[in-house]
Amino acid sequence: QVGLLKLTFALRDSIPNGWTAQRHPEGALYFMHSESKTFTEVNICNKEICEDVEYFRDFLFSELRDEIEIRELSESLNIDDVQLVLEPKADHHGMLCCYYFVNPRSRSLFWLDVWQGDEIFRDCRGALSLPHKGKPASISWGHWELFPDLCTITEDLRDEIVDMIIHATSDHLTSKLSPCPLNIEELKNYLSLIDRISHTGSVPIGSQETKQYSFPGRIMHTFYHNYFLNFHGEECVRLASDQTVHGWKYRPSLLMTACAPLLFMAPVTSVRLLHKIFVDDIASTEKWNTFVNKLHSQLQDTNLLATVLLNANVGFLAIQSVDNGGGVPLRQLASYMSLVASLSSIILGLVFVGHTRTETRNTAFQAAKFLHRLQHETHGLETLAIIHSLPYALLVWGMVLFFVAFVSEMSGLGDVRSWVSVGSFVLVVALLVTWSI
Repeated sequence: QVGLLKLTFALRDSIPNGWTAQRHPEGALYFMHSESKTFTEVNICNKEICEDVEYFRDFLFSELRDEIEIRELSESLNIDDVQLVLEPKADHHGMLCCYYFVNPRSRSLFWLDVWQGDEIFRDCRGALSLPHKGKPASISWGHWELFPDLCTITEDLRDEIVDMIIHATSDHLTSKLSPCPLNIEELKNYLSLIDRISHTGSVPIGSQETKQYSFPGRIMHTFYHNYFLNFHGEECVRLASDQTVHGWKYRPSLLMTACAPLLFMAPVTSVRLLHKIFVDDIASTEKWNTFVNKLHSQLQDTNLLATVLLNANVGFLAIQSVDNGGGVPLRQLASYMSLVASLSSIILGLVFVGHTRTETRNTAFQAAKFLHRLQHETHGLETLAIIHSLPYALLVWGMVLFFVAFVSEMSGLGDVRSWVSVGSFVLVVALLVTWSI
């Protein structure tokens, strides 16, 4: 029931003193303690949970003050600017507090204990230098995105974002192998959104303008995480999207060596494209979707030609001289095999087309997850390359077998003069086709 003359509806009733309930633009609910600059997503309206949160908050800030005093960090770390995010959890060992501090001045997160960071560093394989380990401070921009209330947009920050977008756009325009994870259209849209931010500086807590403050955190997190994955500022920096920083080289397996000639070298072309898309376990949404769209178009063309070839075989087998009742001649057997090959190409093509229609909407994470599942440590993505080349290869085999059936039928008719004239023409055409390939 709604009370009589109830005109306002708070996000939460009975919120403890000093705390306010905030609603993220995406809809997530979190709580903020303005005086101590503390954030949490647990329900502090529960008395026991609130007591745990406030206990851990006071304890952590007390420990931080002691560390600042002992290590003489007052010049580089102002405790009045530090923000805290915490989340108490209970397990079989008792109460556990998950937390991190944010230093807005250095745009970094820090802890009071040694932090392993496996969940972040595992995205970037290899030996990481200490400065590079500091680059996942991009997650501080993730904090900005999640809790934008105390963040400040300055003119310098806006100019920095604009400069990053302009450089990424120019990189796309002058290079086909830009490592930027965003395409030109997305960059244009981001630039227009930055121009629409109407306020710089701090705003009152809970103000409507704080809702637009989460966007700079999101775009900066995207750029800085990409810098981290591409080893920006390191000797082994990745300057092109198809460049590996780990020295990995593709080594064909015996299966690829045997199948490539039988499949008219189509797997070789496909595996090269796949290894340019998926480099060091990193996938780009734009390049993956471009590859899938190209594959989708190729499959549609293959299905069309395979359908024409299927009709041609049906018409060829309807010729009375093809089946003379004296067993199964070569021309009839070759036509049967060509029909099966073209039908198999159509079936595989339809299956792959249905799959690509869903894959075109994949994010970079989904694409990387899919490709990682099929990747071999030494042979890379050659299994997927062989699978993708089957519809094309079966179509070509169908055309070859239909050509054999046609030549076999032709050789059984006419005289020597007709054989020589037609055979010479077929030989010249075959030489031209081979030379073109």
